[in-house]
This record gives sequence, structure tokens and C-alpha cells, in this order.
Amino acid sequence: MKKTELSFWLVFWAAVLYAAIYPWLKPAPVEDIASLADWQMPSKLGSLDAADQRKLLKRLAYPVAMPELLPVPDFEQYKDVVEKKKAFFDYLMPFIERENARLLHIRQQIIEVQQKQQQQELTVEEYAFIYSLYDEFKLDYPDVDAQGFRLLLSRVDAIPADLVLIQAAKESGWGSSRFALEAYNFFGQWCFKAGCGLVPQQRSAGKYHEVAVFPHVAAAINSYFYNLNTFYVYEDLRQLRAKRRAEGDVAGHHLVAGLSRYSERGQDYVKEIHTMLKANTKHIDS
Repeated sequence: MKKTELSFWLVFWAAVLYAAIYPWLKPAPVEDIASLADWQMPSKLGSLDAADQRKLLKRLAYPVAMPELLPVPDFEQYKDVVEKKKAFFDYLMPFIERENARLLHIRQQIIEVQQKQQQQELTVEEYAFIYSLYDEFKLDYPDVDAQGFRLLLSRVDAIPADLVLIQAAKESGWGSSRFALEAYNFFGQWCFKAGCGLVPQQRSAGKYHEVAVFPHVAAAINSYFYNLNTFYVYEDLRQLRAKRRAEGDVAGHHLVAGLSRYSERGQDYVKEIHTMLKANTKHIDS
């Protein structure tokens, strides 16, 4: 056998062998079905066969892995203010990016289903996908139609990371508050059942709220996103976001006006968030 012929067959069989084992070399799918919390599990799962159940779960799963869950750092150890801010932002940012990645991943699929419906009938799994999102994002709407898609897309969207970081800084005193340290509560989120959280030391007479306790920082950020994307008092924020999204640009400073009901301080709170955003953009982007 000639040398060139031998080389050909060696290359040929190497290619055959690679093709045979390639499926085993590929990384696992990015979507992690186990990443969904119990309350995020699709409500229409039981109406599907096993194959469609798995497809629906993959649609809704987080497309990026959970970052390492670490205790709240001692941010007070930083004597340099710039270093402290950077440490604070670095701690929270991976979890913010994870929430936004899921929202944008699902949002793109909603748009694809919407476009498909204009041309052909949707599958049972696609209907289950949309109705499960209606439930997850607290939309009481009966049909899968143009209005339903519009309402859903107003809720299934990212929240600019700079806005999330600045609200966390404002509400937690840059990670030094009792609620951040003891409950991973960086956003001043309340709960209303006795024993559900920590009782504020300066709670007014006649008030019954407690400050929610979270098992880790990922749960706190997930709850914050869910709050802004579903609660009726943030409808203005969602409308501002939808308008900016239609124009192709959504940034934190575009949405601050929609936070007037986040605090009892109303417009004064909005002004403070605006000021903090402006002062800290360079630290977030660095």
C-alpha cells in the first residue's frame, strides 16, 4: 500500500471514529430542568405526554448555571469606598445576569410562538407553554392571541442590571443592613404572615409586616424580579420598559420613574435612585 493511500485511510477511519463518539463528547444541554423552583414549575405540565413535558421544562429552565452560593461578605472590611462598591456589585451581578438570561430566553420563545401562530396552528405543548407563563407571571387572561402576547411580553423581560444593583445598595446600605446579613434580603421585601420573616425594630404601631427571609441571595434576587414583573403597583415601570424595548434600548435610568410606589417616600425615593445611578455607573461598568 502506497504511503499516500495509507494516509488517506488513516484520516478516513479517524473521521469515522470521531463521528461515532462525537455525541458523547458534546457538553450537556445548557438548560437545567432542575433549576426551576417549585413555584416556577409549569402549571400545565400534567396535560402533556412525557416528551412534551420535557420540552416544556427545557423551555422554562434557566439557560445558565447557578453561580456559587456564598454567604454575604463583610463589606465593612473594605476601607476604600471604590473597592467596597466593586465587591458589592461583583457579589450580586452573577445572580442578576442569571435571572435576566432566563427572562430573555423565555421572551424570545414567546415571540417565536407568536410569529408561528400567524402562519399555522400551535401545538398542544406550545399552548401549554403560553398558559403556564400566564400562571407564572400572574396574568388572568383566557386566550392565546395578540392581546395575550402583548400582556405577557410586558412582564417577561429583563430588568437592567444597573437598576437592580443600585436598588440593592439603597435598600441594604451597601450590604451592611441587618436584613441583608441575617436574611439575604437586599431589597427591603416584606411578607405578611406572622413568623414569615424578621420583625423590623422600628415597625409602626398597628403594622403587621415582617421583612422576608431568604435561604440564599439567588432566592432574594429571584423574588425581587418576580415582584417588579408581576405586582400591579409596578405596571408603570413595565409600560416604560415596553416603550423603550419597542425603541430598541432599555437602561436603568429609563425605568426609575416607575419605582415611585416602591417606597412610601414616593418621588423623593425616585430622585435618590436617579442620583445613585448617576454617581455609580462608572463603578458598575468598570
